[in-house]
Amino acid sequence: MLVLYVLARHSSNGYNYSAALQAEAAWWNDVIVLPMNGGRVTTNKTVGGSGFWGVEAEIGMSRKTYFWFDFALRQFPTAPYVAKGDDGIFLCVPQFLVDLRTVPRRGIYWGLLEKCSPGEPVDYVNGRCMALARDVARQFVVYEPLRRLVCLRYSAERESEFLSLSMNHEDVMVGRVLREVRCEELVYVKEGPYRFHDVHIGTHLAPVSHGSVVVHHLWESEYEVLMRRLGNGTSPLPKRHRRTREGLVFDCSG
Repeated sequence: MLVLYVLARHSSNGYNYSAALQAEAAWWNDVIVLPMNGGRVTTNKTVGGSGFWGVEAEIGMSRKTYFWFDFALRQFPTAPYVAKGDDGIFLCVPQFLVDLRTVPRRGIYWGLLEKCSPGEPVDYVNGRCMALARDVARQFVVYEPLRRLVCLRYSAERESEFLSLSMNHEDVMVGRVLREVRCEELVYVKEGPYRFHDVHIGTHLAPVSHGSVVVHHLWESEYEVLMRRLGNGTSPLPKRHRRTREGLVFDCSG
């Protein structure tokens, strides 16, 4: 099953499920709504823009990320991988899936690898699109300090507890927890900025090509254009990757 949207109750609708959401979920069957409230937005960030939504909202997204992985492991008991992506990406699903079949089924932590700040050198996969093998996702969701925190409501008094696991950035949080659990068999599958990249704004800018798999920060009008360009219905060939001391690296050539 390809789930397209994982949502929480939003403050803009009084933390209620809108009629439009319920109708879309019933029609398309690709929406999962978690029984949780999202955090309040406290900045001027807009949908599709860069920057941050504010600490409370970012912690809410970290909670949503956790609950998605936890739900997916229970709901899809035979799925060998669980992926998570930002709502503003274009994902070339056929290429993504055919490449996924070429990597091991255990230990995989796949995406655009980043480094955290020099003061806390945590390797993590950028949250625009990450895939975890089932065993890795399991180690993530059973980490007890995180399990406790995601069940608590945000408050300024507890903020330091949330930040202790980097919950102000959901992708850093995942990398942080995987470091804390000392996932010894972790295999980084690293993408370059020509397959997983930004357009218009962002830190990994590159033009769209036939090698693009994840495109981030595009305009709403461009989704249809990319669908015509990259979703041509042909069967894609798996991309080559090579093994290094740190894991697997996909060929960036387009």
